[in-house]
Order: sequence, then structure tokens, then C-alpha cells
Amino acid sequence: MSRFDDFDELGASPMRPVAMIPPADWRPIDIDDLEPSAWHALRHVGNTAVVAGPGAGKTEFLAQRAAYLLQTGICPWPQRILAISFKRDAAANLGRRVAARIPEHSDRFVSMTFDAFTKGLVDRFASALPQGWRRTNGYEIDFPSERYVQDFLGDISPAAPALIRSHVLTLRPGRFVADTVGGWDLPITVPVGDPDDVSGYAALQWWRDRYLGHGKARVDFVMLNRLAELLVRSVPKLRRALRMTYPFVFVDEFQDTTSAQFSFLASVFGGGPTATAVGDGKQRIMGWAGALPKALERFADAFGATTYSLTWNFRSSSTLVQIQHVIATNLDPGAAPAISKADSDIDGNPAEVWMFSSLDQEATVIADWIAADIATFGRVPADFALLARQRIADFETRFRDELARHDIKVRNDDAVVGKMRLQDLLKHEIAQLLLGLLRLADKPRGLPKEWREVLATLTRVHGAMGDEVAQRRVGDDLSKLTVELRSWLRANAPNSTPARDAVNYVLSLLDTAAVRRYVRSAAPDEQLEIVTGAFEARLAAVATASTSWTDTLERFECVDAVVLLTAHRSKGLEYHTVIFLGLDDDQWWAHNRDPIESTSTFFVGLSRAAQRIIFTTTSPFARTGRIATFFSMLDEAGVAELDYS
Repeated sequence: MSRFDDFDELGASPMRPVAMIPPADWRPIDIDDLEPSAWHALRHVGNTAVVAGPGAGKTEFLAQRAAYLLQTGICPWPQRILAISFKRDAAANLGRRVAARIPEHSDRFVSMTFDAFTKGLVDRFASALPQGWRRTNGYEIDFPSERYVQDFLGDISPAAPALIRSHVLTLRPGRFVADTVGGWDLPITVPVGDPDDVSGYAALQWWRDRYLGHGKARVDFVMLNRLAELLVRSVPKLRRALRMTYPFVFVDEFQDTTSAQFSFLASVFGGGPTATAVGDGKQRIMGWAGALPKALERFADAFGATTYSLTWNFRSSSTLVQIQHVIATNLDPGAAPAISKADSDIDGNPAEVWMFSSLDQEATVIADWIAADIATFGRVPADFALLARQRIADFETRFRDELARHDIKVRNDDAVVGKMRLQDLLKHEIAQLLLGLLRLADKPRGLPKEWREVLATLTRVHGAMGDEVAQRRVGDDLSKLTVELRSWLRANAPNSTPARDAVNYVLSLLDTAAVRRYVRSAAPDEQLEIVTGAFEARLAAVATASTSWTDTLERFECVDAVVLLTAHRSKGLEYHTVIFLGLDDDQWWAHNRDPIESTSTFFVGLSRAAQRIIFTTTSPFARTGRIATFFSMLDEAGVAELDYS
């Protein structure tokens, strides 16, 4: 038997083929229509680069393209579509959306992160690596600090070839792993001598230090990516198997692609499967992590892709779209104007700059204004988001206290809970599973949506997709589980029961080994204990002031709250009203280091608003400081200014 025969991603789907729809008769599912450009991109038979700006519905586009390819048989059974995202929640969201649109084909849509895909290849086929790159002692995931890299470069520079010795110390520690290690293709044979170019020399020393020496190797995901690329390049049979299994490949948020990831995609899928890359260069905010400039343009050139631009904006009102276009053209003079498909529901200015004399005044005025807007127009706290460039914690206490005067809660999505950020915990599939089980046990009736979501997750955990008998068994087990958990909750009040006991009891009712395997298959860098530890920490923090499990679970998610988060964490989200705090040199102190990426961050933050955006500053010098260009763009867009100072 070949060692590739057990690669379960390269096998036939367990589901039988279903009736196909003629391509000419296919229509979008659960939406009215697609814009003309989206129709062209969806039906295109070759490689496609899709430029999708804020509110363009790129996730929906990918879900519809998957439905089109699978339902029409253009992607024939038993072949699959591989969708690669850069964040776990984005991969899970796309997978859920496809499953909702075409449940009969959902097992043939594989949605995962880039890191999960490359790590899975290395873990499964490490023994097929070229002889010099094989490791018998395994590896551990280790993320080196910038100080570590700086010391490493200092250590290797004295022994470097004379012509490049002085250049070794010019390599930037903060970008070394992404750019230098990630930009070096591993040779089939491990070099005996030293390369005479600075990047090759430094990269090889890095591999010798962390991977090729004695003991357990220490690797990060850039190194795993390089090993996966070498593996596919050196084992043609594996490359053929991947290309046959996945004749169609989607890559989401392509503007965040690094040099190593681009190289891997080209090695595995270049010239073979049909690739669809979706992204927006104006939202490139991961340059600090190695994201390539003009990644979509590079993809179009390397893959011979046809480029389509989605111009409909389903999120923001027409006035906000016009304001966004002013900033967009500063980032990309050729940016196509977007067309708003969202109605306005507010009176007055949809965009303003508010000037304050102090941080205390800022918090008081904004809290009073939010409370009045909620009371007058029947909105809810979750309609409002407080965004800042960084250091969200600096705002939390002040706004929490001021909004509390109006009985309005604040949820800091950037807060650390255990070893996770709160936003990541609340989005995590296993956290949602635990929360859903507790909700179903606490309220046995009236939660059909929660029941369906929990059942769907457990079905995936147990690998029961497409198996009706197995799915019925999972459903029966879920019914029994909730009955047992209900009895336990009634006997254990949340404010007198250690959170650890509650979490451990829920886990004891599950097949923990299956859950652990599922977590590692979805995100190989992740451990179940990290998620459950964060869940326990959050539960402990909210349970002490709770009078019932219903109250505890509501406090856990804190859905009805004004959200506080960074512009980076807001990416992909939307709110009725966004209040962009701290338009000043203090928040944007690094603007001059990379004004393009800084402006992209500004663009991402302001484009989260559906109906209204308010910018605030407490600095009288903000207009003439580092981010004077921001104010110039807002003036150009006709954004009004109110002085509260």
C-alpha cells in the first residue's frame, strides 16, 4: 500500500452523486441575485482574481460559486473544492454558509486555514521529505521573539562569508521570519557549505539552528509552510493527488498572502486546478506580518487570472460609500466607485468629526448620545461599536462607567481571557458548542436554532456528515446529554459552583477524544485545553454576579452590549454606528513608519459602518500632526466637524 493511500482528504466522498442542474438553469441560493460582475466571475472557467471591497459580500460570493460548481457538476463527484482562509473563524464561517446553501454537497467543500492545510501535509507525509530534511524526533511549535531573532543575527554574522558579513545585521528582526525564512525555497539536498547571498546564508543558519540540529525541532508556521512546499515539489505523486482531489481552489483575503504562502500555492496549484483569489488591496493591514504588496496583481500575473471587481456595497449607505471612495482612491487611484445597495435609516449627517477637550468629556458625551439614540430610535447597544487603532484597554474603564449610568453594557473584544482574546473565544466553534449545550440544558424548549447548530457541530466532530444512521445516533445522544446536564444545572447554582466543575462536567458528557481530534484537525496549532481554559475563565468572571444559569450565559456572551475593539479586530464585521476613537498622534504614533498600511487600517475601521461613522479626537493638534492626511481626506469627503471642547 502506498503511504498516500491513507490521506483521507484525497479519497472519494462518502455521499452518492445527486442530480445535477444545467449551468444555464442555475440560480443563486437564498439571495435575490448577484451583480453582473459577480455573475461573470462565478461562471468564469479559468483562474479568477476577484477584487471585493468593503460590504461587497465576498463570503457570499464564494458560497454561491461553490454551489454553482457543485450543483452543476462542473466540479464532478467525488472531487472537492478546497477553500483556504487566513483566520479560523473565516474558514468556519464560509464552511457553515456553504453547508446551509447546499447541505447535499457540503462534504465536498473543504474549508480550512492556510496553516492547517500546510501543517496537515507535513504531519501526514513527513517521512516522504527528502532524506536530509526528515526528522525522527518530531517537532514542537515555537514562535521566536523579535529579541531572539536579533540575537540570532548577531551570533551568525561573524561567521558569514566576508562579502555579506556586514549585510547580515541589516536584516530586520521583525520581518526576518516572514521575509527571509519565508522567501527561501528549501533545496532538495541540504547544503553542506554556506550560500554566498545574505538571505540564503541567514535562512540556512536558521534551519540549522532550529530544525537540522540534534533533539526536537522548533518550528513556526512559516517553516511548516516551507516544508510543505518542499514536500509537494519533491513528491510528484502527492502533488498530482492534491490537484486531482481539488480541481477548484478558493483563497480568501488574498491581500494578506505572504511570500511563503504565495510560493506554496504556485508550487501546488499553479498551472493546474482552477484558482479563485478574493481580496482587496486597500484592506491590506497585515504587512507587518509579511503580507505581500499587490498580492492580487501578482496572483493575476502568475496564474494568468482574469480580474473582476465587485462594485455593489450591501453594507453602507450611499453617503458613507462616497466617503469610503475618497480614502480608497488615496490608496488606489484606480479604485472603482462602489454602488450602495443599502438604504439610509438616519436623519442628519452620516459622518462627523467630534472634538473634545478631555478623555473624560469624550466618554461622557458619547455615552449620553448613545443612550439618547437608543431611546429615540429603538436601537440596541450592539448596533454601536467603539473602535480604536490600538490600546483599547485605555478606553474601557471610562466608557464602561459612563455607559453604566444608562444601564448599557460594554464588551471589550480585545480583552485577554485565559490564553485567548475574548473575540476569538466567542467565535470559537468549541466555545459555541459548550455554550449551546448549556443553553439547551437550561432551557429545554424554544431554542431550535441552538439545537440545529449544536447538532451540526457534533455531527462534524463525530465525522457523521452524509451518514443518516450516524446522524440519528448523534441526535439521540444529544437528547440524552441535555437531560443529564439539565439535572446537574438545577443542582448546582452558577454563583456557588466553581467554573471548572461546570466545564469539566459538560466535557465528561462528550467524547473528549473526538473533540480533541476535531480541534486539532481544524486548527493544528490549537489545543482543546486552551479553549476550555479560556471558557472556564470567562465563566468564572461572569458567574459570581449571576442569579441563574440563564443570566450567566447571557453575561458570558454579552450580546446586548456596545462593542469595544481595535480596527484590526473589526475586519469583516459591521455595525450600524461606528465611533472611531483617538484620531490623534498618540493612537497613530507609528503612522509615518508605513503610511499606506496605516491608511488601510483607517479605511478598514471606517468601512465597518453601515449607517453612521463618528471620528473623535481630544488633541487640538491632531489636524497638523502625523495623521494630517486623514483630516485632509475627511475634509475632501465633506465630513462635518463638531467642537465640544
